[in-house]
Amino acid sequence: MMRNEHDCIEGLSWNSKLIQEEIFGPVLVVSKFENEEEAIELANCTEFGLVAGVWTKDIQRAHTMAKRFKAGQVFINNYGAGGGVQMPFGGYKKSGIGREKGLEALRNYTQLKNIALKL
Repeated sequence: MMRNEHDCIEGLSWNSKLIQEEIFGPVLVVSKFENEEEAIELANCTEFGLVAGVWTKDIQRAHTMAKRFKAGQVFINNYGAGGGVQMPFGGYKKSGIGREKGLEALRNYTQLKNIALKL
């Protein structure tokens, strides 16, 4: 594995734990891709989907890609978990449990009931 903060591991296969698992800490996995389709395929190829990010000058492309990422949050031209209390946070697939923050989180604590009365 890594020997010091300046070393890197090149040529990892897509079944490597570094690529397939959610690693929380000072770890960054960077992968090369040839085109937009491949980038989306690579981003969605894991069992997890907490947060994704896309950097581009083309805002239309960013929104198109963001819709296709299987992630609970997608950041465009910035990155960081969280946001304000109004921004729901949670993941897809094996990431996160439910939704935190925002109106989506409040739905976990409410029970909908409809009562109809004819007078």
